Amino acid sequence: MNNYEVDKLRETFSRLFVLAVRNKINFTSFTNLLSQSGFLSKIENNKIDDIINIPVEKILFSITGFEVRVDNSYGVYNDAYWCGQNYFDLHLRTNKSFIYIFLKLPLTEMMNIYSIFHEMDFTSLLDYFNKKEKEKTILRLLCEKKNCSLNDISKATTLSLNTLKKYNSSDELLYKASFQNIAKLIKYFDVSYLLFINEK
Repeated sequence: MNNYEVDKLRETFSRLFVLAVRNKINFTSFTNLLSQSGFLSKIENNKIDDIINIPVEKILFSITGFEVRVDNSYGVYNDAYWCGQNYFDLHLRTNKSFIYIFLKLPLTEMMNIYSIFHEMDFTSLLDYFNKKEKEKTILRLLCEKKNCSLNDISKATTLSLNTLKKYNSSDELLYKASFQNIAKLIKYFDVSYLLFINEK
C-alpha cells in the first residue's frame, strides 16, 4: 500500500468505530465480526482495490448487518475514532493480525485508556501494548472469553493436558504447535488461524 492508500484505509477504519459506538453496537460483538470480515482480510492480505472506495456505511453493513441511514461519522474525532486509528497503526507497526490485537487489547479497554494516551505520542501506546502482550497468553485469553478450562479443551479436542499447559505458558510454544493441534484449537474456539501465526 502506498501512503495515500494507508491514510484512506486508516480513516475508513477509524470511522467504522465511530459509527459502531454511535449506534450502540456491542464492543465485543463488533470486534468479533470485524475480525471475521472480508474487509480486514483484504487489508491484511494487501488486496485493497475493491474496498478502498466503498462508503463506510456500506462496509459497516457488510460486517454487522446494521444499516446506517445517515453517515454522521465525518469530522468526528472522539475516543472511538482514536481507537480505530491506533488499532490500525498497531497492526502496521507490529505486523500482527487484527484478531490478535483485539484479543490482547480489547476495545473495552482501549476506550478506557483514551483519557491517558490520546495526547501522547503513539510510541507510548505501543509500549503499553507490548506490555499487554506479555501479561496473558493467547490460550489463556481465549479460555477467559469462552469461560472454559484446559480440562474442558482437553476433553473436547483430545489434546493432552500437558500439551495444553505448555501452550498456555507461552505464545512462542503455541506458535510452534503442529498443524493438527492448531486445527483442533481453531475449531474449538471458532477463531481465525491468523491468531496462531506469530507474524503476518
